[in-house]
Amino acid sequence: MDRSAHRLGAAPEEPEDRGPHLTGLAPEALADLVRSPDSPIRGRAAGADFTAHLAIPHYRAHLTRHFGTDPTNVGLGFDFDHFGVEIEFAAPAEIALYDDGRTLDAGLRDIVARFGPVVLRNAYLPVRSRVGGQRNIFQSLSFHVDRGATQADGYSLFQRDPFDPVQQAPRGSSTLILANAAAYLQALKEGAAPHAFRLRYSLFEDADIAALTGRVLFEQPWGAPAGTGELVVLDNRTVLHASYYARPTGKGYPIGVRYLF
Repeated sequence: MDRSAHRLGAAPEEPEDRGPHLTGLAPEALADLVRSPDSPIRGRAAGADFTAHLAIPHYRAHLTRHFGTDPTNVGLGFDFDHFGVEIEFAAPAEIALYDDGRTLDAGLRDIVARFGPVVLRNAYLPVRSRVGGQRNIFQSLSFHVDRGATQADGYSLFQRDPFDPVQQAPRGSSTLILANAAAYLQALKEGAAPHAFRLRYSLFEDADIAALTGRVLFEQPWGAPAGTGELVVLDNRTVLHASYYARPTGKGYPIGVRYLF
């Protein structure tokens, strides 16, 4: 199998289904990110080398400066010193992130709890996990959750499938993610009165998104080269997410999503 096809945009061959393989993505493997949050680390998982870095080091400090208040004071369980982990594989990596009961890998769950959204680039799900699910795209800058508090499968897994003819190309829109406390504080900054936390906010409509990305907002651009798999895992109990169309005509295709326990 010529795995360079993933990078060049040719339709990759279907791989064999090898099953779960998250060795190397346990929390202890990423411990150096906490010790040196501004430096990337290298590791190996699913038979491929990867480089990982924090998407927004010192997130709490950034939010405190932006809003003029510590987000831990909002009362929404904010617990992110740093936000988001981006993991890029040197070669296309097939990774089973959950079992047949849709239970997310425990190590990855711990990473999500500590850092919020986790992105895996140049990675794709086994064939049995790529079928089914939903495909969603939403109004730009409409921050929301996919699953409510009464739904046990509270994790969202977004996928750009490199074997899908439509999703092989880079997408025309991105996904923005921010912590619940940040959404609440932004609503106050935009003029809302103190209120009970909402599960949907329209935010940043008059803001310079590029200036806020990497400080207040984490952006997943879905812009890796043609034929590249991209996966994102987040916990709907701690973050909100939204589609973002930098250009009115750049809505792009729906991203695959499934919900995990």
